[in-house]
Order: sequence, then C-alpha cells, then structure tokens
Amino acid sequence: MSRLTCSQCLRPLSVCYCAHIQLQSHDWPIRIIQDSREAKHAIGTARIAALSLQQCTLVSVDPESAEDLAELQQNDPVLIYPGANARPVTDLQGLSTRPLIFIDASWRRSRRIMHSQPWLQDLPAYELKPDTVSRYRIRKQPQSEALSTLEAIVSCLQILEKHPGRFEGLLATMDWMIEQQISHMGSDTWLRNYRSKE
Repeated sequence: MSRLTCSQCLRPLSVCYCAHIQLQSHDWPIRIIQDSREAKHAIGTARIAALSLQQCTLVSVDPESAEDLAELQQNDPVLIYPGANARPVTDLQGLSTRPLIFIDASWRRSRRIMHSQPWLQDLPAYELKPDTVSRYRIRKQPQSEALSTLEAIVSCLQILEKHPGRFEGLLATMDWMIEQQISHMGSDTWLRNYRSKE
C-alpha cells in the first residue's frame, strides 16, 4: 500500500516539511527549470525554494524534448550556470533586478536541457564561487564546490538582496529534511555512503 504524501512538498506525511516553510519576499525573481527525473526525487531541494519564495516559478521538463518555455524567457532573464563565458554573480550587484534562471538537474542532464532549449545558451551567464562546503549531505556531489539547487539560489539571493540573512530559513528547512532522511536510512548507512564525502 502506498504511503500518503503531502500535496505541497510531495513528501510522505510523516516527513512533510511544510510546517518548517517560511515564506520570504525578495526582489530578484527565481525561475527553476527542473529535469523531470529530479521532480521524482523525494529529497530534492528545488521544491523548498518554490514553496518558500514569493517570486519563484518551478517548471519540470524532459531534457529529450524541446518543450515551449516561452514564459521563462520574459523580462530579460540571466542564467546562473558555470561555463567559460560565465561572469561572477557579484557582477549583478547594483544592476536592475532580472529573473534568475537555475537548472535543477545532474550536470550531464543539465547539458541536455541546455541543448533542448537553445535560448538558454544565448542568455548572459553568471556563476557562483562558493566559499563553503555544501550542507546537502545526502547526495554525492560531482565536485567539492558543488551546491544543491536550493543552496545556489540562497547564495545568489544572499549576494543580491539588501537583507540577505532572512533566507537562512530556507536552508533550515533543507537541514531538517536531511536530518529526517538520515534518521530513516540509519546512521550506519549514512556514514558508510556519505560521511566521507563531506
């Protein structure tokens, strides 16, 4: 028998994190293009952003198809994605607010999304240079400086918004979700598979 799940966070009711959500206002709109596979991951972080930020749009796509994402192309967005031509996110400070587009996918599948949505390649690209290790302790990261989608969003808002401290609540929700996941998998399993990756 399938477990009952929350209609908002899509987590089983026993580990629903909606009570921990703190809705936040912000100036820079957030647009998340999510790989359809990521939408099925119970421990994904993009939905926390979608539920916590007043100006956040989350769209799930299949990287193998060229879906019409015209609504995400409006209002002169910029892409937060690393690359040879990407500039530091700090270069956006002091500029007029524009939608920030994030891709929620593995690195391999994010490249497929870029290929299926050529307009993304034409956007000005900016990248983060994190100076802290990811707090997302329940998935192996491809590089030591890699961040979860939520952490990347929060990092950008911390840089660009006038009152950055208020976004810590989003990470607190993620921390709670992670602790619940570790508790359910058991500390031995976590230590064996993830602890050495911190």
